[in-house]
Amino acid sequence: MLTPATEKPNATAHKDRRLRVVYRRELQNSVFFSALFVGAGIAAATPIAVLVEPADAPAYVALTLPLAVSGLLIAAAVRKRGRRHAIPLGMLVGLLPVLATAFSVAVMRQLESISLGMLGLIPLAFAIFIPLERRPHLSWLILANVIFFGMTFMTGITRMDSTYPVAMLLAGAVAAALSLVANDVQLRRRRKMNDQLLAVRGLYGRMKEHEQDLRRQDEFLFMQQETLVVQQAELLRLNEELETIARLDALTGIGNRLRLNEDLVQLAGRIERSGGTAGLLLMDLDRFKRLNDAAGHLAGDAALRGVAEALRKTSRVGDGVYRYGGEEFLVILHDCDQSVLEAAGQRYITAIEAAGMPHPDNPPYGLVTASAGACELSQANCTDVDSALHDADEALYVAKASGRNRIEIHALPGPEDIVPIDQQRVAS
Repeated sequence: MLTPATEKPNATAHKDRRLRVVYRRELQNSVFFSALFVGAGIAAATPIAVLVEPADAPAYVALTLPLAVSGLLIAAAVRKRGRRHAIPLGMLVGLLPVLATAFSVAVMRQLESISLGMLGLIPLAFAIFIPLERRPHLSWLILANVIFFGMTFMTGITRMDSTYPVAMLLAGAVAAALSLVANDVQLRRRRKMNDQLLAVRGLYGRMKEHEQDLRRQDEFLFMQQETLVVQQAELLRLNEELETIARLDALTGIGNRLRLNEDLVQLAGRIERSGGTAGLLLMDLDRFKRLNDAAGHLAGDAALRGVAEALRKTSRVGDGVYRYGGEEFLVILHDCDQSVLEAAGQRYITAIEAAGMPHPDNPPYGLVTASAGACELSQANCTDVDSALHDADEALYVAKASGRNRIEIHALPGPEDIVPIDQQRVAS
């Protein structure tokens, strides 16, 4: 996630709330430890002052002892609730050693050189150990120099030493320059760390956003995969339905010529492999053209649907009923040899007449009837299905010529007429 902090960290680091909290916490710790060291340092310098100037020691102790106690009190205050007031408390801690140095210059003449040396170290140590922003640091530097120079100049005027003010100004200038340089280094270091922290935070944000994008993509792909699975299942179902529809006659709902051809191929292959017999019953509606001419094609279509329904109800489980073409129908009778073929075929013929569909131009019945031709399909003729259908068609024409509404069975060839299957396969 790109943020202003990652694009321009220098311009936004000081506005980042979390960075300010971190800075306040670090400043609190710095002020706490600095206050401890200042208080302990002022207290530790007291015995040295007593040894150097025993006569002025009581005055020096009276001035510096409150400073040492103040350092310890400031440390305690910072530890408890100093985060909100870390900057003013830090400035106050930095003034304690300045005051102690000024007191030593004012009270003990022999410590002037040591005190002037400390003046160069105090601002430097303040800039290093209590890193403030530039404006508070400049404010502290001005205040510290005013206090130090005010007290030391008052002492110098009373001593009438012409070199003393020059030395104080030089020491103050060196101390201020060192403090400014040290503070600038600290600010640059902290700014660099803030920039790095903001850059890392920006990278982490972008990583989290990328992770969320990947999660959303995974969810989207999972949903797409589920949708694809559903669509594939629906497509398979539709394909199966289309295959089924493609093999059904649109008008009657029974098998069409494509379905018949496929089933005949399977039936012939089964008989060739395993033996057995089947019957082919080819039926043609009697004088159907007259029905269309007299009553219209709608009546003819209704008659075709009625015949298909009668055949479907009459068929056994496993038998196949097909519309062969026009007003012709074909039934495959499984496990049916020539001895029972005539009775089975007569059952279908009777079922059509029993349906009671009117046909005035079909005397003497006055109903829709059908003539049928049948032949047996066995290992003797299963390799040539077209020939078997031709035999059934010939028997159908015999039934038409013999008075209609009847069935004729195609006679099986004699033993001398049977052609072996191998020769049939070669011939076909």
